Amino acid sequence: MRILLIGPTTPHRGGVAHFTSMLSNFLQQQHTVTTWGFAPLYPRWLFPGNTAADPSQHPIECQVDRWLDGSNPLSWWRALRQIVPGQYDLIIWQWWTPYWIPLIWLVTWYARRARITTIAISHQLVEPDAAAWQRWLAQAILQGADGVVFLGDQATRLPDWQHPWRVTPLPSHAAVVGSTIPEQATARQRIGLPVDAQIVLCLGFVRPYKGIDTIIKAMAERQQPYLFLIAGEWWQAKQPVEELIQRYQLEQRVIIHDHYIANEQIVDYLQAADLLVLPYRSGSVSGVATLAATVGLPIIASTVGAIANQAGVVARVAPDNPAAWQSAITQFFAQKTPRIIPINDTTWQQLQQAIEEVWNDCNA
Repeated sequence: MRILLIGPTTPHRGGVAHFTSMLSNFLQQQHTVTTWGFAPLYPRWLFPGNTAADPSQHPIECQVDRWLDGSNPLSWWRALRQIVPGQYDLIIWQWWTPYWIPLIWLVTWYARRARITTIAISHQLVEPDAAAWQRWLAQAILQGADGVVFLGDQATRLPDWQHPWRVTPLPSHAAVVGSTIPEQATARQRIGLPVDAQIVLCLGFVRPYKGIDTIIKAMAERQQPYLFLIAGEWWQAKQPVEELIQRYQLEQRVIIHDHYIANEQIVDYLQAADLLVLPYRSGSVSGVATLAATVGLPIIASTVGAIANQAGVVARVAPDNPAAWQSAITQFFAQKTPRIIPINDTTWQQLQQAIEEVWNDCNA
């Protein structure tokens, strides 16, 4: 099949860019894939984080055939002229933010005119900290696709969806972790952590919806020996969190590594930790959870979206409930849940199968 894949790729930072790059490489094994990326990904005034390229020494690379500038419609027009009858069998575009709606609408319009099937991959219906009206907007734009693959589980799909669709787990990000897994003591030494501590980890971009304040409040519920490591680039004001840490006198128990975690560092953080926590207030799926599952790191997750059902989750806790989180973490260390590393990962094959099944349904 001749496939046009549209989405953010490396060298941009973050899970969606990793996903697109890995999907492009995987589909290339059986199909002819053309990939259009975005440069820049967002205008500076809309982006709360660092706009620099992924600093990883070994980023997930893929062949990008064309770059689209969201603020330059001329770059769209030059690209859209390539969407003509016979050029592609399938166009895959990704849904994760409303910023790209104008371009997505034009892509679907050109594809419909050229009689090319379009499939949307929905990472999340709305951004976790989005306004309520964005849900209606998401449904409207997804209706423009001929079919949709929803990442997560049944809870992530649209109700009463009429077009062909499938639901599939968020594929493993094992390629980001790599194949060399250090011992825990070595990993801790590399990133400057005490070798003999109990360590609870929150990894990735720090944003309000991720609920790290819930864990800090949980630590104040009852004194426990574990350390809480917050590792990642901050997309929210740090001062309120620091004030919370000071209020509960947790300066010696909360460790903050405020920087983007490059690919080659991720495995050290995952191996250094005893437990990953995802105290999300909202969300659908978590790329960090797939990273943790790769090395068998146990996860305690919120009961929101499909996060609680991702691989590696050993306990599920309601969001914004510090007492419940404290209890779950205490119980985890009391039971000493072992790591279970998956032997055979088929999640990318499942995603490709879902895409092909939706394409077949659309063209039946």
